[in-house]
Amino acid sequence: MKVLPLISLLSIVLLVTVVPAQAHKGEDHQDQGITVNPESTSSASNTPLPVDLGGPFELIDHFGRKVSNESYEGEHMLVFFGYTDCQVMCSISLSRIGEALKILEQKPALFTKLNALVVTVDPDNDTPAVMRTGLEKYHPSLVGLTGSSEQLSGIYKAYKQKPVLLEEKIGDSPIISHSSYFYLMGPDGDLQTFFPPILNADSMVAILEKYLSRQS
Repeated sequence: MKVLPLISLLSIVLLVTVVPAQAHKGEDHQDQGITVNPESTSSASNTPLPVDLGGPFELIDHFGRKVSNESYEGEHMLVFFGYTDCQVMCSISLSRIGEALKILEQKPALFTKLNALVVTVDPDNDTPAVMRTGLEKYHPSLVGLTGSSEQLSGIYKAYKQKPVLLEEKIGDSPIISHSSYFYLMGPDGDLQTFFPPILNADSMVAILEKYLSRQS
């Protein structure tokens, strides 16, 4: 199995993100992903991390509870932007992270340090109940976050997200263009690393362990 440097993977994912509908046409969601060596770079992106990415937010989780960045203070957050009815990017992204979480939960000391959060880019359809049901099939620890337009605009800006509703549809389902990265935020709220969903679950876990193990 070929192990690729992470900088090459980011180049691939940029192409997928720019043209999401075409990039996943005919995609085999049984593909197991790409293996990387997490020790080959100082960060999972092999590029300087944007120091101003992340920040305060106030949202509603998929249990209907008010949450904020302070709710996860002192813990790691793995943040992903997507939506439950996404048939383009999210299905493979959430399947991959779900597989990674199943592996990571075999190490409870690390698993309990991580909050895996999915921020909706489709608030009109992603009610808390819809997100709770939609995410549970990938892994029960995934938590969906939604909120008012103002609240979501705030976190989009903080994480440099620019979701766009496209004219195309898949059946009756809308297609919303959005980023496909997972952002790992540290206990201090700063970005530690980010990585694309084309990695396989084992590589995702290796990267997560690298950062989660730094905090005793």
